[in-house]
Amino acid sequence: MSKGLTNTLFLLACCSPAFADLLVVPNVQATAAGNQPIALGSNTTRTQQVIGGGQFPGPVIITGLRFRSATGTGPVNATYSSYKVILSTTTAFPNTIHGHTLPSTTFATNVGPDATTVFDGPVTASSPGCAAPGPCPFDLELPFSTPFSYDPTKGRLLVDFVSSAATGTPSGSLDGVVFPDSTSSSVAVVVGDPSTPAGKLFLAGFVLGLETTSNYYFPQIAFGAGWQTTMTYVNYSPGSVTCQTSFYDDSGNALAVPFGGLPVNSRSDQLSAGGTLHQQTMAGPGAVLAQGWALAVCSGPVKASMLYRFYKDGLPQGEAGVNAMTAPANEFVTFAESHTGIAYANPTSATASVTVTVLSNTGSALGSKAIQVPANAHGAANLGPLLGLNTFIGSVQITSDVPIVCLSLNAEAFPVFSALPPGDLPNGTPLAPGH
Repeated sequence: MSKGLTNTLFLLACCSPAFADLLVVPNVQATAAGNQPIALGSNTTRTQQVIGGGQFPGPVIITGLRFRSATGTGPVNATYSSYKVILSTTTAFPNTIHGHTLPSTTFATNVGPDATTVFDGPVTASSPGCAAPGPCPFDLELPFSTPFSYDPTKGRLLVDFVSSAATGTPSGSLDGVVFPDSTSSSVAVVVGDPSTPAGKLFLAGFVLGLETTSNYYFPQIAFGAGWQTTMTYVNYSPGSVTCQTSFYDDSGNALAVPFGGLPVNSRSDQLSAGGTLHQQTMAGPGAVLAQGWALAVCSGPVKASMLYRFYKDGLPQGEAGVNAMTAPANEFVTFAESHTGIAYANPTSATASVTVTVLSNTGSALGSKAIQVPANAHGAANLGPLLGLNTFIGSVQITSDVPIVCLSLNAEAFPVFSALPPGDLPNGTPLAPGH
């Protein structure tokens, strides 16, 4: 392997987040040591590692990184006064399969628009190492100050490390991989001096343990006054998954939900490999309407949805299933008419300024309403009454200055109703202004 990569650095911190699953990339190194030790370096260095989207089972929230010693290379010890880690979704690929484009040697070209600093501070690395055949444990941990939401359908993951020079002389090597050609590489790195715009490309990289959770957002849960909501989780993975689901009311406070027995404002469900949860609320026939939203944090990916069902005299009249959102968004657009129901929730810690705008089927603006949604708060309404419109057919635009979650239900022939496309768009997507 080239000296340029072996002179690269690495780091450590302490404490791993509870309830995280460890995803090893490249995946094939989960139970096998890598084929290339990467010696800890002394110089100021920038390392960009591109990880293929196929290494991920689905959208994940990355909460930390772990590294492990290379087998048989002795203990790891190193201190860096400054270390920054930035994650983003990149258009570059780690290989050239199907005409893919490898990372640019120009650092800025590889950085995605969602670049997020997840760690920035000093680090000290210390590991006793292990003997062959290994692999060594992932005992070098870097928990993030800010989690990062990654969706492999939108690009590859870029892990961007920028390090100061080492304090003292570092020792030891980290586990890494090197590939013989660009048709077999699942990771690739660009390494260089951070004071220059470009580095060198290598078909190689660190073996990383990514601490991940899979978050699922449900913008609406309703029970009482004829309504019941059914939670559905399907664990399609080969290992068990635990989901911790929390329920919130319109004000963002804990919402007690009846599933039988005492109502609960949170629940933990363990799904075995291939297991399914499908459980309906059990509000009594005289119960008043209660509503809010829910967040499920799972140790691995699942298929998650809510089924909304309306009853009259104990008989179901209509129902609609809505898939969970895996990440909040700032813009939503979907079909709408006067009976369309919308629900929205703010999963962030800041108050959201939300604007609901309705357009006619010819694009004319018919009405708009600004809504303040505090942290963890929720709202739901039919568009006609919300905007004072007796009848219309067209579309609805929902925008927010902070990411929110949202759904829409078509109710033209209530009590028959159905889900509409969620309509979430990439942040900054230009929207029709109405006329």
